[in-house]
Amino acid sequence: MSNRFDFRDWMRRRARGAIEAYVVGKVDMNWVLGVLKGSLGVSKGETLMIISQLKNDKSFIWDSKRLERIKELERRVLTTEEW
Repeated sequence: MSNRFDFRDWMRRRARGAIEAYVVGKVDMNWVLGVLKGSLGVSKGETLMIISQLKNDKSFIWDSKRLERIKELERRVLTTEEW
């Protein structure tokens, strides 16, 4: 059994947690974008994949407000050039 720390996995989980916090309204757009851009090793493509997974998760996106927030975040990530 290896005790080796998987940094990339940790960064992906951190990015997912930041996205979830934004979607439920705990943090604002600037904060989540700062976390996502600062997540070394998490590419724009991986970020969009996480957003897509959450957007399709009916147990997480169960009202129109959450759906609108995740779509807004997706638009911002897509239009952000510096990543």
